[in-house]
Amino acid sequence: MNKLTFATLSFNAQQTPISEQFDDIYFSTQDGLAESYYVFQDGNQLWQKWQNHTRSHFVIAETGFGTGLNFLAVVERFQQFRSEFPHLPLKRLYFISFEKFPLQAEQFALVHETFPQFAKLSQKLTACWQPRQVGCQRYHFDDVYLDIWFGEMAENLIQLGDSDNSSVDAWFLDGFSPDKNPEMWNAHLYRQMFRLTRNGGSFATFTAASEVRRGLQAVGFEVKKRKGFGKKREMLWGEKPFDALPNDIRFPYFYQQNQTNNEDVAIVGGGVASLFLAWSLLKKGKKVTLYCKDAQLAENTSGNLQGVIYPQLSDDDQRNVRFYVHSFDYALHRLGQLSQAVTFQHNFAGVALYAYNDKTAQKLQKMAEQGWDEHLFKRCSATDLSEKIGLSVVNGGAFISQGGWLSPVELVRNGFAYLQALGLKIVLNHRVDMPEFHRGKWQWTHQDENFAHDVLVLANGHTLTDFPQADGIPLYPVRGQVSQVPTNDQLRQLKCVVCFDGYITPMSASESHCIGASHVRDNAETSFSLAEHQQNIAKLQQNLTACRWTEQIDSSQNQAKVGIRAALRDRVPMVGATPNFTRQKAQFANLYNQLRRREPIEQAECYPNCYLIAGLGSRGLTTAPLLAELLASQICGEPMPLSEDIRHALSTNRTWIRNLLRGRKVT
Repeated sequence: MNKLTFATLSFNAQQTPISEQFDDIYFSTQDGLAESYYVFQDGNQLWQKWQNHTRSHFVIAETGFGTGLNFLAVVERFQQFRSEFPHLPLKRLYFISFEKFPLQAEQFALVHETFPQFAKLSQKLTACWQPRQVGCQRYHFDDVYLDIWFGEMAENLIQLGDSDNSSVDAWFLDGFSPDKNPEMWNAHLYRQMFRLTRNGGSFATFTAASEVRRGLQAVGFEVKKRKGFGKKREMLWGEKPFDALPNDIRFPYFYQQNQTNNEDVAIVGGGVASLFLAWSLLKKGKKVTLYCKDAQLAENTSGNLQGVIYPQLSDDDQRNVRFYVHSFDYALHRLGQLSQAVTFQHNFAGVALYAYNDKTAQKLQKMAEQGWDEHLFKRCSATDLSEKIGLSVVNGGAFISQGGWLSPVELVRNGFAYLQALGLKIVLNHRVDMPEFHRGKWQWTHQDENFAHDVLVLANGHTLTDFPQADGIPLYPVRGQVSQVPTNDQLRQLKCVVCFDGYITPMSASESHCIGASHVRDNAETSFSLAEHQQNIAKLQQNLTACRWTEQIDSSQNQAKVGIRAALRDRVPMVGATPNFTRQKAQFANLYNQLRRREPIEQAECYPNCYLIAGLGSRGLTTAPLLAELLASQICGEPMPLSEDIRHALSTNRTWIRNLLRGRKVT
């Protein structure tokens, strides 16, 4: 884990915040807000650019989030723009910012007291703000998207990969002054800025330092001067020439599809992944139709009465851990927003990880040594864990205080009803069969009726492999049966989810508990199994030995829900353009030698305007929101909320590309 170092603040006589790391002020002592408007908004001519913008989204990138003052000021101005010009093409703003030393939420609240006009927005920001690890964290504020990249900016700039080339419309160069923060103001920053900036895109900065001017000119920017703010004599601004040459693509075999016609999207599948994807696409202005083969939504694993949400931490795979922590944080943010409009049972009172044997205890200890904040992961003694659980346990373990449970079936069904009010069209009892891309549309026939859409997304769980477009994707079904048992006087005391080699949930509104789940690979049977039901109860009792409250569970009603998960061997999902396996085998048969010889490599061939989300396994509640937002951003050609290395790990063609990179044959 790459730990974050938080900012330490002090205040001068004018109550302006000062960074103790850089011994420099965060904004002007004269008037920090006026400085922000003058230097960055006026310097980039934002108001005029927004009115003349021909795309539906605008991207601002900032070097140094600091107190968030620039962000607050831009959101206020953008909301004013949307109110005055609702019919202009520009609908959404992306604000991408980099921060090595983030403030704590309490520090935001303290600094923002000086700017009461931003009180509501500041409250929203501080409520969801929780820097946890390096990389990108996305926050939603209506039609404004805030992407904060925590950690070293030099490393994070590279992780805005090829898909972000020529995407930034305006830069706020607002790091601490060059003499205080020379590590930021360097040739690496300027080269990455030029790569990421759209032709005609601009920058503005408070400084007029000659080394900054020369550095920006050296990489290709046209640099100009204007009067500085307040007592400063000059400041710099400039543009990337409209005729600048395009950037080379470094990783063409990790394909990112360029979109031209993507207004009308069809989603196949009626579960939690489809719910969040439809929501993200609708918020980005797309027309969305959902097709479900069943008579009602959430018939598979998304139909469970209770589901657990917490990050899959590990002591041996840090890249996967980074993905799951990002997913968990984003899920908490999105579920919090959705709960304001959709009713579903939920209780985020924590998840207890029980050390039911020595091996598990050792693993939990290694995870504790990674240094996570205590809200995400805290090692606990048996006494502490018993108090958090509400029932006595004999071993210790760990506690994830922000985890918990929710009702997937209520989330999905009530969530889709809400999305219908936003414009989603839902078609039930409809099996999308043998779709073909013809004349720029995905087309198929159902009951003698023809259907056609610009974009097709396969989000149908383990039945993804029914589609010929999914050839080569090593997805396999895993049967999971969750037992439901009635509560009793002792189980009523259970305050949080308890995980062992399985899990048990606190009481739901139906006065029952879920105990799960069986795990039968390569099995898609959905009938009730008495043996698996009994095994679920026995596993609980065997893992929590000497805990007498487990012995009084009544399993005689034989109540259970069977769902079929879709899994992949490398333990992370797949998301992105649907790869053409047959063509890619031929394209990259000699990939190993081509890379070794530094020969040109063509772009990977995928099915046009066809995408997939697959392999969520038992972590769908945790990962679906982020995967959906990632895919919606890709479909729309908008900034993506994950680093390029994690996106590669989630790539849809990764299994055979990895073999080809090792010089192996793929059959």
